[in-house]
Amino acid sequence: MRDPLLWQLADSAFPAGGFAHSFGFEALRAMGLLRDEAELAARMAELAWHTGYAVLPFVAAAHAGEAEAADQACDRFTSNHVANRASRAQGRAFLLAIAALLGVRHALPCGHLPVAFGVALAGRLALAEVRELAMYTALRSAMSAAVRLGVIGPLRAQAVLLAAAPAAARALRETEALAAHEARSAAPMLELAQASHDRLYARLFQS
Repeated sequence: MRDPLLWQLADSAFPAGGFAHSFGFEALRAMGLLRDEAELAARMAELAWHTGYAVLPFVAAAHAGEAEAADQACDRFTSNHVANRASRAQGRAFLLAIAALLGVRHALPCGHLPVAFGVALAGRLALAEVRELAMYTALRSAMSAAVRLGVIGPLRAQAVLLAAAPAAARALRETEALAAHEARSAAPMLELAQASHDRLYARLFQS
């Protein structure tokens, strides 16, 4: 049986602040690039690959004991100011929740979410589990945002989330050996849209 901590962290009720962020989906919706289920499925696949290439290398580095260097590298890499701000906010929220749950505190120079994932769960969960968890929570949170944005209903959303699993699995396999210095963007449209979030006329999410 897997560590019960894994299921607890995967639960959307875990108070890590992800509900406040749309991962760029709100801006995509406003730009007319997230109109229906088919476009949502395509964006979910892009997010899976982006998570694999631009997020998981920093998770792995922090899990391996290089948290401070990984955090600084993640800060340099995340040049999109909206994504950078969101990553820091979610990372701090995650570390606060972990401190309340496990009684362990971690100090990071920037507190980016991928690094917070890696350092907080090192020694408790295997790297493969932590990578899968980071992938799942990114997709789950983005799908939750799509539901709240009215792109899709909550029942169909579950089918689309499950349909994204093969892309997520391939992204996990193909990025397994990537080091932090090899991180790169795999979804430029998503990043460009997210960068425009602060200029939206009305906003439901922080990013």
